[in-house]
Formats: sequence, C-alpha cells, structure tokens
Amino acid sequence: MAEPDVVAALGALGFSLNESRAYRALLLESPATGYEVGVRAHIPRSAVYGVLRRLVAVGAARAIAGTPERFAAAPPQEVLTLLRKRFDGQANALEEAIRELDATPAAPDAFSVRGYARVLEEAERLIAGAEDRLVISGWPREVERLVPELKKAAKRRVYVVTFSHAEMPKLPGEVFSYGLDQSALESFWKHRLIVVADDARTLIAATEGTDKDDGVVSETPAIAEVATSQVALDITLLAQRQKRDVQHVMARMLGHRVGRLDTLLGDKPSGGTRPRSAR
Repeated sequence: MAEPDVVAALGALGFSLNESRAYRALLLESPATGYEVGVRAHIPRSAVYGVLRRLVAVGAARAIAGTPERFAAAPPQEVLTLLRKRFDGQANALEEAIRELDATPAAPDAFSVRGYARVLEEAERLIAGAEDRLVISGWPREVERLVPELKKAAKRRVYVVTFSHAEMPKLPGEVFSYGLDQSALESFWKHRLIVVADDARTLIAATEGTDKDDGVVSETPAIAEVATSQVALDITLLAQRQKRDVQHVMARMLGHRVGRLDTLLGDKPSGGTRPRSAR
C-alpha cells in the first residue's frame, strides 16, 4: 500500500485524521517522541500526546517509559488482527441486536447508488447472489474488479455471459469482445456497467471512476429483461460480424423468450396474412 493510502485506509476504519497520520509516522520511524511525531505528521504539539495515547489505548502503538516518553508503532499484522477481531465482534453484536428487534423493512423495487466504489460494491453483491445466470456488459477496468466474484459464481455453476467492445482479460463463462483498445474507445465512449442476475436483479451505472458516478439497482423483472435484451443484441451483432454461432448463448440468456419467438416466426406464412375486407 502506498504511504498516502495508509492514512485513508485507517480513516475508513474509524481512525481520526491525526491518529492515522501519527500511526503512519510511527511506521516510518519508531520509537519517537511526541514532538518528533507531531513534526513528521503535522499534528499540533498541544494535540499530539492525546493522539498517541489513543493509539496506545486501541493497541496500534506502544508507549516506552523514559524521559522523554517515546512511542512505537505496533506491528501492522497485529493491528490488522485486532481490527478484524473487533469488527467481527461488532458485526455479530449488530446481527444479534437486529434479530432481537424482529423487524424486516420493506425493500424498494429500485434504489440509486452514488460513487464509483458503491457502484462496484453493488455489482459484487448482485454477482454474489446469483444462482442461475449472470449477464454483464462493461469495460475491462471494471470487469477486472469483479473477477473474484465471477470466479466464485462459476464455481457455483452460474452461467456467466460477458460482453465488451474493449479487449477483455481471461474470464469465466462466455466472453464476447471486439478486442478494441480501451484507451481508444475512451476518446468517444464513457464507461458504463450492466449486471443482470437471474433475469431479475439489475444494476445499470456510470463507472467513470469518480464520486459522481451513479447508478440504479432494480429488482423489477421488466428492467432485467430490457437490459438483458440489449446485451443480447450487442452479442448478436458481434456474432454476425465474426460469423459465430451464438444460438446456445441466446437460449441460456433469454430462456423461454427465444423458443417462443422462434415458434411464432415459424408459424407465420411467408407471404404474410391477407387483411379481411371491410364490411
């Protein structure tokens, strides 16, 4: 992890900005006096000793008696172990409290998400919950982030279909790509992501990599059907250009809809039907 990321990561785990900066400073050089930590971490002298004592209290630092008193960073692996244990304990306590509350709020059919990280979290959630099939359309940058969950889905025997205009990495399931250079595409197309799970749950989102990215998560089957049909159309056009047979893929993606359409088209007279004359 790069040095600036240590501060951000600790902040996400509930450490204050000064606590995060102080721990980073101790990682770089320990033991150190409070004055030395304050200078390196840009923490006011009036606050630095309180910050260090809080780090000691949570197990992230160790105090060394002497004149002056000095401080050392606890080994990162020990800190990670402590944080994981505490997080698991807090999560278990929350789970028990919710169970005792015995309340199940009604889930909305659709809700919005904002921010690149949240969009990808929802994509991972949909993939993790898939039981039968997944339809995905996106860019390599985003799809690569989803690979761990896609591999787990494949192990669960979930049928995975992925489409992209850009060149894709090795993925489980069926992959359809024009193999175009991602940077060239970015000159005129924006990053977008579609994930459809089990023909029922859908994520459609912007994935430009910023906090302004937004998307919609839906559990409306009609939206899932429209999104799947759009990806199916993209795959069909690619297959025509590459002369690939995708009938088996369409059958799995679209299910009974493909068979029913084939039947209707087969029953239709080649010359069409003659309209009845008005009476």
